[in-house]
Amino acid sequence: MGLTAALIGGASGTGIHVMTNAMRKVPLSRSPWLHVGYFFVGCWAGNKYVAVERKMVEDINQIREDKGMPPMVGTKAWIRYSEPQK
Repeated sequence: MGLTAALIGGASGTGIHVMTNAMRKVPLSRSPWLHVGYFFVGCWAGNKYVAVERKMVEDINQIREDKGMPPMVGTKAWIRYSEPQK
């Protein structure tokens, strides 16, 4: 999931830079070093999102455990927001 999130984030970062160039009506390939910079910023943001989401799920499960409730989300499953297996 980390590589996929990084690539999606990187593509989004580069896409944002190309979009801003298009809105300003300048050549899309202007400042190509910013394409690379926004790609790496997007990769970092994609990986950070995965880490924040994982932490949030663990916190929710801890709160539910403290209240005596079963965990609602499976943290190790491909579909993370499903009922736990019994």
